[in-house]
Amino acid sequence: MRRFRSWGQLQTFLSVAEAGSYRAAARKQGITSSTVARHIEAINEEIGQPVLMPVGNKWELTDAGQDLLRIAETAQANLGFMLKNLEDGSEFRGTVTINTSSFIISDHLAPAIGQWYADNPQSAVNLEASDRTTAVERGEADVALRLSRPETPGIARAKLANCNVGIYRPHGGSDSDWIGLPPAYRGLAEVTLAETHFGRDPRFRLDTFRAIAKAAEATGLSCIVPTCIARDFPALEPVEKDNQHLLVRRGLWFVFYETRKNDPVIAATRAWLKTVFPSPNRCLCGKCEIV
Repeated sequence: MRRFRSWGQLQTFLSVAEAGSYRAAARKQGITSSTVARHIEAINEEIGQPVLMPVGNKWELTDAGQDLLRIAETAQANLGFMLKNLEDGSEFRGTVTINTSSFIISDHLAPAIGQWYADNPQSAVNLEASDRTTAVERGEADVALRLSRPETPGIARAKLANCNVGIYRPHGGSDSDWIGLPPAYRGLAEVTLAETHFGRDPRFRLDTFRAIAKAAEATGLSCIVPTCIARDFPALEPVEKDNQHLLVRRGLWFVFYETRKNDPVIAATRAWLKTVFPSPNRCLCGKCEIV
């Protein structure tokens, strides 16, 4: 049987197997019925056949589901033992998938991967660059790091750090046109700030902040980037209004399923991230002034 990318999917399966319905499993897991359906479909795709079948008003296990149930129950029974080992200082063994913005990976997580390896040499880490806010809910990741506070029921969050995102322009550049993020990011505080300031949509759209900063230098247009990134581009200067830099303050949030709060994967990841981001009151880089 193939390895699943998310323990949350197996927890959902166990809940459906116990309750016999998606709705009851959703209530137990603190997620939506549609998320339960996505988790089960992902499991079906991994195995190559259905693990549940409808019988009347309930869902019952197929033969493949019975096999999976035995495996999942064994894994769940071992979870307490694994957690005890972790609490006793034993190294974490397993795989964790972390989903976050590309600049968080390149600027903060990748340089700290040596610390993870030193603490957990028998483990594996998948760092996936994406800003999809539903990565955890869909079972695509164990943990997500987000620059917006999640409000989804059943999703736990902990603040890791702060991040200022401001409007910048190259020295002598344009303050009438700008470079921003793709339309999918409309509604973010920094995008709204720029739309209000410039009174128009961006001339160019790029999907990473570093790409935006490089394009701003190449074109002379203004842009929105985190202050951490702007520090690496000396040609960029803050755009001000009434002698105040136009920027917004964002928090970086550690996001995971509430039902997994005692999971060794979550514990090991949180311990590592505390070494990467020592204080929730400081900037991501520890250098920028937080306003």
